[in-house]
Amino acid sequence: MIENYSIAIRLLNIQNDKIANAMLAPYGLSHAQFKVLNLLYARPAFSLRQVDIEDFFQISNPTVTGILRSLEKKGLIERKTNPDDSRSKLIGATEKAETMREDMQGIEQALSARIDSVFTAEERDRFFEYLNRIIESQLSAEELYKYREPEEMKK
Repeated sequence: MIENYSIAIRLLNIQNDKIANAMLAPYGLSHAQFKVLNLLYARPAFSLRQVDIEDFFQISNPTVTGILRSLEKKGLIERKTNPDDSRSKLIGATEKAETMREDMQGIEQALSARIDSVFTAEERDRFFEYLNRIIESQLSAEELYKYREPEEMKK
């Protein structure tokens, strides 16, 4: 049994990435690209800037730039000039990406179901209670707010 939190969390994340990448291969997407698309699906159209994505996922500008360029080449996102700040662009899912939304939600549900399958309903609720207690102890109220799940993601 693994009793080191960092190792346990890292191993779970690595395994989840491997499985997600295999499920996403037919769509030509990586797990990182999938996560960005899911964030775009969950927010109002063209409401996010690149810096918002960097901040949400806590990843660097060059990494997000690469993900967005790849999604743009695949015709899944587009960038529009921000009417509030012409120096920045707002990012949104294209019609092509919208046609994939249902499939992407199915993959997200399948990934969650893999983890859910090892718990009873009561254990699952307790697990989330414990995870949220840890998260709330580590983040400020402001940081927690940006990670709230929009209602459509809870369905």
